[in-house]
Amino acid sequence: MNAARVSRAGDRVSAQQPARGARAASAVTLWIGAARRMSMLLIACAATYVPPSPANAQSSADLSLAQQHWVLNCMGCHTATGGGIPGKVPPLAHSLGYFEHLPAGREYVMRVPGASNSALSDQELADVLNWLLTTMNHEALPKDFKPYTATEVSAHRRPALSDVATVRAGLIRDLHERGIKGVADRY
Repeated sequence: MNAARVSRAGDRVSAQQPARGARAASAVTLWIGAARRMSMLLIACAATYVPPSPANAQSSADLSLAQQHWVLNCMGCHTATGGGIPGKVPPLAHSLGYFEHLPAGREYVMRVPGASNSALSDQELADVLNWLLTTMNHEALPKDFKPYTATEVSAHRRPALSDVATVRAGLIRDLHERGIKGVADRY
């Protein structure tokens, strides 16, 4: 025989089944517990991640600050992976480093409007470029890559390029003529 009880709302509830509110509370408790465990796992993973440091970084604090500037100033358009948005925003990961093979490509990197017009200081921009190039583009860099300096950025950053697509296409053509095919014609 099924025993029944009366809920606070006056509805009859089977004793074998928990009240609807109890089931919902139980599900919420399970989700909160899972979310806490996932958060702890992510924190533990993040704490163990040590990306390669740029050649001019003084400490892990410098590296962390460069990455933070990337997140705040670049990632919104170029995405968290640096992959860009096909047809709209060029990728930076696994492609930007190829531009370092050309003197004009090195200047291009500093003069794209997002870099040139950013609120970053010359040193901060140099640090972000070095972080980006050494963490997301190390395989594309020339063997004699020299990290950017604040002095170099200050001298070449402005004016921003007004026709980025044309300059980029010309640089890619030059890279392809040199046998460097790692960067695609289109993004």
